[in-house]
Amino acid sequence: MTKWAQSQRFPAWCLALVVASACGYHLAGTEVRLPADIQSVAVGKIDNASAEHGWEKVLSFALEREVALRGQLRWEPDPSRSDAVVSGRVRSVSVRPVAFNSRDQAVQYELSAVVDLTLSRRDNGEVLWRTEGLRVVGEYATSANVVVTSAAAFQLQPLDAANLRDPQWNPQSAADREAVNVQLAEGEKRQLLERLAQQLARDAYNAMIEDF
Repeated sequence: MTKWAQSQRFPAWCLALVVASACGYHLAGTEVRLPADIQSVAVGKIDNASAEHGWEKVLSFALEREVALRGQLRWEPDPSRSDAVVSGRVRSVSVRPVAFNSRDQAVQYELSAVVDLTLSRRDNGEVLWRTEGLRVVGEYATSANVVVTSAAAFQLQPLDAANLRDPQWNPQSAADREAVNVQLAEGEKRQLLERLAQQLARDAYNAMIEDF
């Protein structure tokens, strides 16, 4: 092969991008396929049919934040002034045990949330996009002896020797082991609920603007 031919070779990743572009592929959430007159979006009423009181507000905030951060559409805080409104319903927020200790006590739970969302024109109520049964799942621990690698605390704060001396992470040094476990579990659950709301907002936004 000549030096000229060698200089004309593309790296494999460049060729893949060229082929993907030619075939019409693109990153999810980067192409807006909504009608051109839809420039602003507000978050309207989110009903909550689950037992997780107040989670609809967490989801509403996550949706508002996603629109504002992405910048492709303008977030309008007043639904009466927006071009389109997102509304919906939290169908369920459910928890089930997925791991047990030697005493048959649950030490790890799976938490799942299911929602229905609709994007409608503000002026005439025309439905522009709708999804039903959008679901996200995560796991959290109920015991400091259990490390869930997908849990919020594990991802946000690396553990070191100092952490292991902390009663939150080492129940052997805690005055009340059960109290520590309960506190840890509730904190993990709250953080997971926030992360699931953010994930739902991202998934919904990507599908909404590309009309999937």
